[in-house]
Amino acid sequence: MCQSTRYTIELRVEGLETFDYLDNLKNRERYTKQGDAITFESEVDKIYLCTPTKIAILDHEEKRTFENLSDGLPDVVVWNPWDKKTKAMADFGDDEYKHMLCVEAATIEKPITLKTGEELKVRQELSAVPSSYFSGKLDLSKVLQGS
Repeated sequence: MCQSTRYTIELRVEGLETFDYLDNLKNRERYTKQGDAITFESEVDKIYLCTPTKIAILDHEEKRTFENLSDGLPDVVVWNPWDKKTKAMADFGDDEYKHMLCVEAATIEKPITLKTGEELKVRQELSAVPSSYFSGKLDLSKVLQGS
């Protein structure tokens, strides 16, 4: 008898729970996320729209929290190729999806076009921040407000 094991990445992305997103796995169909933080049990490729400048990434396995800060880019891409797609990617090892998560600032819904000589200044910063999550006292509002 064969038995499959369901794998889960021990990460959560918090701060995007109520924002509209486009699901790239469903022809960019638009949804509104409701409820809990984003967790990972299968392939994910979503574009969250008009997002806050700060979101939190909680790493349960390593007991750490990251703050993702962006400025000048309103959208956020959250992506993990999972097992099947990873095996088809030349630059990924077969199990590397278990140890990666892409969370990147973007401007997708309303592209920005620059004229010759114009410039656009944007930034994305990922910082490890003090985490009380594992003591059961995480105040996500403080992480997201930068307090």
